[in-house]
Amino acid sequence: MTKSHFHSLAEVENVLKYQRPDLVDLLLEIRNIVMEVNPSATERISSTAFTFYDPIKGGTIKGGICFVDIQDDHVLLRFGLGALLDDPKSLLSGDGLYMRQMDIWSFDDAPWTEIESLIRASANLDFSTLKS
Repeated sequence: MTKSHFHSLAEVENVLKYQRPDLVDLLLEIRNIVMEVNPSATERISSTAFTFYDPIKGGTIKGGICFVDIQDDHVLLRFGLGALLDDPKSLLSGDGLYMRQMDIWSFDDAPWTEIESLIRASANLDFSTLKS
């Protein structure tokens, strides 16, 4: 079994201690989904952003699962290869070659089932099979 590379909850809470609690709750729920979908993922943390990727597949792009950024009044969930994800409810936006994103404004209004499906699909993408 591959070792988990997630920070402790205490470390995460310390980094986020100056952020709005409602936005922290959103980020932590997304983090929990990533941990469930890919327990061997790696987590990188900055003061307002988290990056989750599968080191077996590569770094933050080739092995990327998602990026989560705390904005002033919402959480931004980004997928480095989001253009390749099945998004039947058109939750993702963006006009970059691959990057897609969605804004999450509140815990109660977040489409958690669809968010989990997008994270799962992103975690299961195999960058090595993509044509250049």
